[in-house]
Amino acid sequence: MKIHLSRAGQSLGQFTPEELRAGYGDGKFVAADLAWRDGMASWQPLAGVIDEFAPAGEDDAVAAMAAGMVESGPPWEFRGERGALAALLETIRLFLLEPTSTFTAMKRTGGLGAPLFYYVILGSFAGMAVLLYQAVWQSVGTSEPSGSEALLASWLSSPVIIGASIVLLPLYVIFEAFFSSLLTHGALLLVGGARRPFQATFRVVSYAGGSSYVLQLLPLIGVLAAMASNLVLKVIGLAVVHEISRTRAAVAVILPALIFLLFWAAIAVLATTAIISALGQAMQGG
Repeated sequence: MKIHLSRAGQSLGQFTPEELRAGYGDGKFVAADLAWRDGMASWQPLAGVIDEFAPAGEDDAVAAMAAGMVESGPPWEFRGERGALAALLETIRLFLLEPTSTFTAMKRTGGLGAPLFYYVILGSFAGMAVLLYQAVWQSVGTSEPSGSEALLASWLSSPVIIGASIVLLPLYVIFEAFFSSLLTHGALLLVGGARRPFQATFRVVSYAGGSSYVLQLLPLIGVLAAMASNLVLKVIGLAVVHEISRTRAAVAVILPALIFLLFWAAIAVLATTAIISALGQAMQGG
């Protein structure tokens, strides 16, 4: 028997129970979607009938049990009982390897302190690791460094620069956490996907970004791997927490980057126009 789905008055189509369960699990369908099948008197929210229409299989039950283990989690928020290092490592593992079930179990409220602390620790550590990699790379270089490379090498070997980095990196990471969260939540509002308050978005951004920072420790590809992971985890987290499709979540993640690029492109165009205009006036005056 096919199940009909509707969202905001628009039909999403007809689906088998297997298709319905799979779509609900990966965020294609959300709790607020309306469902109907033959024999029903009226349309019902999907969240209330999903288990009746499409009972969870064994894999889904295992995932639900795993999520239940960190209910009101993630483990980082219980570091007092579990130990800080153990909770940190387990939280990293869960978000990187089991993001859907982990974001499902993540508290939507509970304050900003724990996720921010997680983000700052991992972001600062990864930032220092990147500086260390740069210093080692410069020291083993076989060719004569250029002027800029020599300057960078002197900076990386300077105790003053290293000390300033240790102090300033956490401050930068804190700024980045709030700035990125504000941009992302604003984008969610623009696309009609902000179904939870800012705090929920901040928690997603912090846990996704903090977990992805760990990948910067990979030699050569670390920065790119961290960027890709951060993008994917944000999309999954926003879709789960705000109960929206992954497509809408992806738009909310990508939109701030596009706006940022367009802003600087506009600045570049204005600056170029001003320079050309000044040169033209100077030539006319000559």
